[in-house]
Amino acid sequence: MTAGDAASGATRDRSRPGNPDGFSDTLRTAIAASGRSLESLRRRLAERGTPVSIATLSYWQSGRSQPQRGSSLRAVLHLEELLQLPHGHLLDRIGPRRRPFVPQPAVVAVGLPIDHPDAELALADLAFGATPDLVDVTIHDTLDVDEQGVERVRTIRNVVRAVRPGARRLPALLTIDVPSGERAEFAPVSGCTIGRQVSRPEVGVFAAELVLDRALRLGETAAAEHRVLLPRDLGSRHSIEYLLVREVVELMIWVRFSPARLPSRVVTYSTLGGRTLSTPVNLHGSTSVQHVLHHVGPGVVGVRWEW
Repeated sequence: MTAGDAASGATRDRSRPGNPDGFSDTLRTAIAASGRSLESLRRRLAERGTPVSIATLSYWQSGRSQPQRGSSLRAVLHLEELLQLPHGHLLDRIGPRRRPFVPQPAVVAVGLPIDHPDAELALADLAFGATPDLVDVTIHDTLDVDEQGVERVRTIRNVVRAVRPGARRLPALLTIDVPSGERAEFAPVSGCTIGRQVSRPEVGVFAAELVLDRALRLGETAAAEHRVLLPRDLGSRHSIEYLLVREVVELMIWVRFSPARLPSRVVTYSTLGGRTLSTPVNLHGSTSVQHVLHHVGPGVVGVRWEW
């Protein structure tokens, strides 16, 4: 969005850092005046079905990036309400895009900020373009949480279909809301190898190129499974989430907790077709929770828990 100056005919980039009328300065001032923490705002936005990570909120208020896409703009409207600002007070201050669009992959994993500039650059560095060569048919994501409440390992199995002859590459992407400087490591399990990687631990962005064992014919499907060893000092987190930009036949999120520390509350949720559904889960003595949906997307699907 741009703000036009009717008197001069000029267009101003109100989001430029240092401009007192800019989006970042207005947001930063409003957050400070509200006394709210970024974590509090993150939680409230997630409850409203417009999840935004702490990293993205930090980038927005520093001017490092700005909201541009549909779900981010909806989040800005909710921010106006949460910060008790007039309707359009933030939205009207968003300037034009300052960098070329780099599309996100078919599925964006837990904590991915939609407007995360470093994540977009990581995908661009791996040469993933606007038109995917492979699309997801099913996704099974298993997250193991240890006795300290820390996420340790994610094991992700994708069944993909080729939308062009010779397709063989798909992206894997992980972002950390509060980066510690520690590295995440990608490892193949079956059906693929790990190709090129981009690792930016200082900003919590890790990306890898998954290369199938063989190239596929048009319309052919194949399964690939890989594992992500998460940073050692990741800290206790409370959710795993997927943003689906297109329909998949099946999505399963399976969170497995250590028997030594089980959450006090677990909720599965989804925001699909503008409707948010949240369902409390009673573990009934189990140490894990599965959230399985069929023919789902576009939308947001996740699991969150409290200790």
